[in-house]
Amino acid sequence: MVSHRNYLAITAVMLVVLFLFQFTNVALESWNAYESNPYAVEKEWLPGKSGSYGAGDQESGNREGVWDTSRNVVIYIGSMDGALRKVVNTWSSYIKWQIKSYETLEAYESLKTQDKTEAPQMMVINSADLSWEEETVRTLDAYVRSGTHLVFSGLPEVSVIKDNRQLQRLLGIGEIREDETTAAGLHLYEGFLLGGEIVYQAADEEEYELRQDMELTFPWYVLASGTKTYMAGVYTDRNLEEEECPAVIWRNRLGRGYVFAVNGSYLEDAAGLGILSAAWAQSGDYAVYPVVNAQNMVIANYPGLAAENEEEMMSRYGRAMPEMMRGRVWPAIVAAYQRSTMGLSCMLAPQYDYEDENYPVQAEFLYHMKRLAEQRAETGLSGVSTWETPMSEKLEEDARLIEENIPGYRFASFYGNGLSDDAIDEALSDDFLEDVRTVVTGYDGDCEVIGYQSEQVTRQRILSDGSRHTFLEDFRVKAAETALGYTSVLADIRPAADPAGENDTFDKIIADFGWNIQHYWQNFHGFSGTTVSECDDRIRNFLAVDYKDSREGQAIRLEVSGPRMPVYFILRVNEGTIAEVSGGTWKEVESQVYLIEANQPEVMIRMK
Repeated sequence: MVSHRNYLAITAVMLVVLFLFQFTNVALESWNAYESNPYAVEKEWLPGKSGSYGAGDQESGNREGVWDTSRNVVIYIGSMDGALRKVVNTWSSYIKWQIKSYETLEAYESLKTQDKTEAPQMMVINSADLSWEEETVRTLDAYVRSGTHLVFSGLPEVSVIKDNRQLQRLLGIGEIREDETTAAGLHLYEGFLLGGEIVYQAADEEEYELRQDMELTFPWYVLASGTKTYMAGVYTDRNLEEEECPAVIWRNRLGRGYVFAVNGSYLEDAAGLGILSAAWAQSGDYAVYPVVNAQNMVIANYPGLAAENEEEMMSRYGRAMPEMMRGRVWPAIVAAYQRSTMGLSCMLAPQYDYEDENYPVQAEFLYHMKRLAEQRAETGLSGVSTWETPMSEKLEEDARLIEENIPGYRFASFYGNGLSDDAIDEALSDDFLEDVRTVVTGYDGDCEVIGYQSEQVTRQRILSDGSRHTFLEDFRVKAAETALGYTSVLADIRPAADPAGENDTFDKIIADFGWNIQHYWQNFHGFSGTTVSECDDRIRNFLAVDYKDSREGQAIRLEVSGPRMPVYFILRVNEGTIAEVSGGTWKEVESQVYLIEANQPEVMIRMK
């Protein structure tokens, strides 16, 4: 039997617990500022396109930075219309180098004195565009021996290499074992791209169909001594020593310079940015270059707020759309987000179908806005709809929903995957989106991963569909992390509202997304998690920053100029570790790779 005293004590404790729970809920509700968007600012206050380094006339070499010093120069040799030239041009603007482009090696030879590029730091060559005569090889050999690093995109035909021993020595090829071989997978070794070692080889036929999209057929070159392999083919049915495996990416040293060979087309998309940065880092005692430092998780077309496609939803899930979003999708998103170190941005899709009679449920809209604010996630607006509803009509409907529920709410980000530039520009011209500062689009093969959509609006591309992450996407992610310290991974909820098969269901999309985030991005925790608008801040600073670096003994000096601090840099060293940094802070990303946060115009990095 409970005594009167104990009864009173128990009652008091229960009342206190009840009060604490109620107080917590009231506090969360009162502190939850979901009615306003902290990322919406006056865009005119932000650095614009005209102030970015890439806005100048780099091609002629007349783009002046803030320093009265000559810049590093990269020479491009090859077709002016090819994808490789755009990669090199984009990379040079990101790293703040000058670029000079020539269609042929002979054109460069005749103009190099006039153009003052007799001693460039790097030369990137489209092998398919060169005439591989003996004089060509002798000229290239002289460049690399004098200290210019050569990067070959693709290699000459096997027959050309077979007949030219001097070319084999230039490339570091010791033996041509087969004119063509098909590997089971590719082995990317540690120390080249950030993210560590990985073997891109499917475990079974199902994984092969799902993930394997890399180039697996190529000539079998066995390298000579003195070379270093960064990626090679692997087999399941051959017992080979590591040095016998067919090389795909490698380095050869001649005199004062290095030759980097890429036996494939990996340099011709965004992966080329990381390969060039990695090659530069492998060419000297150290390399320092600016990065964005942003890791984005984007949930697109979430949440759907209208009870659309009800028959299919009830048949497949036993729930209407709003109930699915609240009860199953949102908890799964939060779980994936909290297990990662990324920032979360959700691109709101009030409706998928603007032609039916199903309208957004206002209570669900407010529920999700509150939950997103609790997770400190950003809410952007998706420009995607099922039918070809005119953009103006879609935005009119979306604006009505916002005005009825959260008057004055301002969107700072817009999801435009699948939309043309004209359609995006049309949307941004609408008064409803006048505060949008950044546009998120899908990856379409363009190497310009980050840049400007217009003078005051940036663009950032998704690098991977997190629910369909392939081997080539993973390679591209590692390359973008290497060049930019940037990633953006997507989960698109829209297909699950009308799934074509089991792989398009809510459960499958979110389950695969959560697993891929944990598995493929685990080595990039050294970079910052950002929402897309926080990433926008860093993109603007990255594009506008200027710098120069020098080394004397154990001290590396980094001089920085830009519109705002902080700005971020990657420092890669081939020996030693950081002892201390003044003018900024540092963090080890992986062995001998450091993220430097510059807070002052001069940063001193002392090594030990």
